[in-house]
Amino acid sequence: MFKFTFLFTLLIIALPTFAQVNFTANDQVPGYDTPFLLGANPGYYPGWDDEALADILAGNPQFGLRGVGVRTQRVPLPDEFLEQWGVDIRVDEFEYYESVGMKEHVVFLEGPSDDHRDPVEHCAGNESLLFKNMYEPIWVNGTVNPNNFYAKYVHDVVTNYGQFIKTYEVFNEPDFDYSGNGYKEVGQAGNWFENIPDPCDIKIQAPIYQYIRMLRITYEVVKSEDPDAFVAIGGIGYSSFLDLVLRHTDNPQQGIVNGVYPLKGGAYFDMMSFHSYPHNNGSLRYWNNDIGDFSYTRHSDAAIEGIIDHKNEFAEVLSNYGYDGSTFPEKEYIITETNLPRVAFDEYIGSDEAQSNYLTKMQVVCREHGIKQIHIYQAAESEVDGSMYDSFDAMGFFKNLDNVDQYQQVELECGLATAVMTKQLKEYQFDPELTAQLNLPDEIGGGVFSNGRTVLWAKTNEDQSEEAQASYSFPANWAYQLYRMDWNDFEEMNGQQIGLDNVSLTG
Repeated sequence: MFKFTFLFTLLIIALPTFAQVNFTANDQVPGYDTPFLLGANPGYYPGWDDEALADILAGNPQFGLRGVGVRTQRVPLPDEFLEQWGVDIRVDEFEYYESVGMKEHVVFLEGPSDDHRDPVEHCAGNESLLFKNMYEPIWVNGTVNPNNFYAKYVHDVVTNYGQFIKTYEVFNEPDFDYSGNGYKEVGQAGNWFENIPDPCDIKIQAPIYQYIRMLRITYEVVKSEDPDAFVAIGGIGYSSFLDLVLRHTDNPQQGIVNGVYPLKGGAYFDMMSFHSYPHNNGSLRYWNNDIGDFSYTRHSDAAIEGIIDHKNEFAEVLSNYGYDGSTFPEKEYIITETNLPRVAFDEYIGSDEAQSNYLTKMQVVCREHGIKQIHIYQAAESEVDGSMYDSFDAMGFFKNLDNVDQYQQVELECGLATAVMTKQLKEYQFDPELTAQLNLPDEIGGGVFSNGRTVLWAKTNEDQSEEAQASYSFPANWAYQLYRMDWNDFEEMNGQQIGLDNVSLTG
């Protein structure tokens, strides 16, 4: 009798403990208290393994590497890869990332294996890039339905990698636009605020409702295992795509609300993840009626302003649908791809100085505006000098790593800039009250952090120029002594003491 009772107890404990969630992002959004993190999209370079890339990004004293200030990463874990190599194939790499000081990673979910891909051609001649069987039940008897291939894939990722992941991003750039309609405003022909894009027009090559279905599946499965994790709409660029998600359900019949599909897409993500490249998204030019052509503002401060304007576009759409902290909880924000090129192409901005200024100023301004992480594109440039095809080839902390021996990398100016900024600001929080006390004039940018550390610069204001000059005097009762430190001096962190008055600033 004793033995029977003991075995029965063990069996009860061994039963699975899945639990469907009884809340959505319309009810709650987890708190995100971790201080700002600089991240990277590491990329792939022949001859370099993921551990070596982590070493040069985050730093590793074992190899004499200080790193470039990266403290988290955005990486893919595609279904096709996990199906081929096993669901736990990347666990060792994530453990290594943690060992060099990286944490709270972003993973984007996509890439069904051949057996799991939807064969339907919603766009004639092109298969969907999404999963088949997504409209199978998500749950069967309280566990994830193995016949819902996407639900099973998400569950495998969460249970194997959840300890390392903060944010699950649903698809990379699902709104990549082949039609030219994504940027259009209300009233313009074909705009997505008033029209539904054809599957041929968007990267997923499937109806928008199926993307919302992915969000719903991701939300239910992730939250069942880790309620404090974040589910993110996937690295989007167009506020009109966000509007599409917020005004439809996952109902395959035109996304209408009914008993089976009661909630629209905003209920199934709590992180607003977006991509923003100011050099080519219109941030650095405006139409000038006086000349009948575009006028340009190709400098780092206009690029910074463009980033925040982009964030505010998304915030306005979210507010229009009640995600304002009153009707529904506000979303959190991350930027999972951004940069300026080091080399100029066509009419685009491009220089070492502009790139470095952008990446340092952005760390201050994103903290000020509540953006929790920014992920730089990419670890190293895609091509060597002289062989670059477009502006995206000229982005990274290092020169191209192909055929370069591990740890023989050539760091670019922006790598030093981000390393210094990360070391200086560490995990200090932006302090709006101390910053307000500075009463900064319009021509000066910057802010104060929780330890009194202050970053100031003269705002750039001329096209194709990073030159700017300004002078600033701190309040007479300022509580902190001033030690001026050059932005490009990583070793001498104590600086030289200076007075409070007439501090000279550059761009």
